[in-house]
Amino acid sequence: MENIYILVGIALFVMGIWGFIVTEHLIQKLISLNIFTSGIFLVFVAITYTNEKASSIATALVLTGLVVSLAAMALGIMLIRAYYKSEK
Repeated sequence: MENIYILVGIALFVMGIWGFIVTEHLIQKLISLNIFTSGIFLVFVAITYTNEKASSIATALVLTGLVVSLAAMALGIMLIRAYYKSEK
């Protein structure tokens, strides 16, 4: 069953990388990076999932990564906003 989660995580990873490379708009690039990291987190938890429960260390690392990802997303939005304001 965890193979499905690994495949979905890899699909998210690839879609995030593809979206980052193909798009030109900065907000879309930021969202693509967020999708990319979500795929990494899903694969990481699916790999460490054994005997009907996830590893507590892996869960803690993913939660920490989610918080850092959220902070990076907020910082990225603020920087993009400042960039577009300076262009006008």
